[in-house]
Amino acid sequence: MRFFLLVLTAVLFSGCGAGVKTVIRGDFDASGRVAVMPFSGKDDETGLSLAEVFTTYLMDAGFEVTERAQLDNVLKEQKISLSGAMAPEAIAQVGRLAGVSAVVTGSYRVRQENIRTVTPRVKLPRGSFKTGRHPQAGVRQVPGEIRVESNTVFSGLTVKFVDVNTGRVLLSCSSEKDYSAESVSKALSDMARSIKKKLEK
Repeated sequence: MRFFLLVLTAVLFSGCGAGVKTVIRGDFDASGRVAVMPFSGKDDETGLSLAEVFTTYLMDAGFEVTERAQLDNVLKEQKISLSGAMAPEAIAQVGRLAGVSAVVTGSYRVRQENIRTVTPRVKLPRGSFKTGRHPQAGVRQVPGEIRVESNTVFSGLTVKFVDVNTGRVLLSCSSEKDYSAESVSKALSDMARSIKKKLEK
């Protein structure tokens, strides 16, 4: 039973490269500098961590990304609180002040899933088992230890490149698959590669 659950979990969280969809407007200029904002979702800390990971993958894909310190200075000067739930107008303003052509916003959903496993115990009739032999007829399994493990599941990952002057979405990349906390970084990497591949066409 436990082996079956492990296999099921592996299948659920495998294939992160599949199911990623990227749409790009024809006038999108990938050579411009971009700023990555914290992802909107359950909490700001997780959103900030996802944004920092995605920034690394965007740079690896060839994008010029403004440094986080520079973005923080702009926000401090303008007394703007950095969060994933900022209004579009505020996001565009931050982008213009930071001197970027587009702002990258992201969003995610997260939930907890419990996996219940039962380790059965074998009950042997008296005198039915001898060393080195299999249990004889009459051996039966009885309920044993029950263990519940909680896993964090990420889903609905989406990133958008928004023009700071027009407010138009220039690029959108999304994946509706489920990812474990351990594989969400791989999902962000796949999304960055999908964007790069789409731009190369």
